[in-house]
Amino acid sequence: MTLDAKQKKYLLIGGGIILGVYLVSKWLHSLPKPLPADLQTSTLDEEKVLKKGSQGAEVSELQRILKKDYNAILGDSGVNKDGIDGDFGLLTEVALKKAKNVMEIKLKDL
Repeated sequence: MTLDAKQKKYLLIGGGIILGVYLVSKWLHSLPKPLPADLQTSTLDEEKVLKKGSQGAEVSELQRILKKDYNAILGDSGVNKDGIDGDFGLLTEVALKKAKNVMEIKLKDL
């Protein structure tokens, strides 16, 4: 099967569109995700001791810091499936122990 000039033109245009959509998609996924609602509207208590079983905005912030600054692996829970769920569980405890060699911490001590 041979393609005439018009078919080749449309094939190239289609390939260019597909490549463009792919590149825009990669770019959009590289943008930072917005903060969860609990971090946007509340004031964080940097004096609160965070440990296994703690929950809330302070834990979400701890998890965000562990992921960003210490490359912690926190699983795929949470709204964005990134492990930031505001629940100080086993994975957060392990990440904190690995990052700071402690089992509990205050946000101000990070």
